[in-house]
Amino acid sequence: MAHAWLFRGTHRVKGRRRIIHRYNTKLEFLSYGRIIIGKDGGSVDVESQDEEIGLVCLGGNGTIQVEPQTYSASKYDALYLPRESRCTISSPGAFDLAEFAAPASKKYPVQFVRFEEVLKDAKLVNKAGFEPYERTIHTLIGESNVQASRLLAGVTFSKDGNWTSWPPHDHSEAKEEVYLYTDMPSPNFGIHLNYTESREMEMVVPVWDGDAVAIKKGYHYNVASPGTTLRFLWMMAAIREEKDRIFTQVTVQPEFDGRFKLF
Repeated sequence: MAHAWLFRGTHRVKGRRRIIHRYNTKLEFLSYGRIIIGKDGGSVDVESQDEEIGLVCLGGNGTIQVEPQTYSASKYDALYLPRESRCTISSPGAFDLAEFAAPASKKYPVQFVRFEEVLKDAKLVNKAGFEPYERTIHTLIGESNVQASRLLAGVTFSKDGNWTSWPPHDHSEAKEEVYLYTDMPSPNFGIHLNYTESREMEMVVPVWDGDAVAIKKGYHYNVASPGTTLRFLWMMAAIREEKDRIFTQVTVQPEFDGRFKLF
C-alpha cells in the first residue's frame, strides 16, 4: 500500500491548477496546487467554497484582493483565505503562488503574513538541529500567528549539504503533509525518503525544483546534495480540526528518538 506520492515539475503549469488531491492520492483533507501568471500578466479568481485556502508567493510580485482589502505579495508572503470567501489574484507580470487547501467547518478572518515580519519574530523562526542536519524553519501559517481549522505551512532552508527534517518522524495520526521543493536551480537536487519500515523503504528518490511529495503516513526526511542547499515549502492539514493543528505533534522513529533534536 502506498503511503507517499511523488509529483514531478509542479511549477510547469499555467493559470490555476490543483495537482495533489484526494482523487490521485490517499490524502483525505489536504490538497495542493499552483497559480502561475505568466510574464505578460493577468488575473485569476479563486472561490474557497467549503475549504480554507493558504496561498504562498514563490516568485514574482502581485496583488491578492479580498474585498475590501488588497494585499501586495512578494517572495514567501502568505495569505489565509477562509471558507465561503473569494479573492482575485492579479499581476502585471510573472506571479507564482502555491495554493493549498482543506475542508473547514468554521470561518476565520482573512489573514496576511509578510515574510519580512516572520523573520523578525523569534517564535516563527527556528534554527533546528546541528551539523550535519542543521536547518532553519520559517513558520508562515502557524498556531501562534494565524487562526485556522486545519492548515499549517512554512519554508525550511537547509545548510549546505545537510539533512533536514531529521530525525525520521511521522505525524500521520494528526496531520497530512505535502513537501514542495523550490528555489533549487539546476543542477541542485536533494534526496527524499519515506517509509514505515526502515529496511523496506517505500520512497528514496531524487527531487528537483518544483517536485512535490504528498505524505499520508511514514517516517520522512531529506538531504541536500553536497555543495547545495535544500529548500522546501511544507504544507499540512490537521486530521481533527483545531485539536490536531499542532506543528510539533510528531512521532520520532524509535531507533533515533532522544538522540537528535528535531525542533
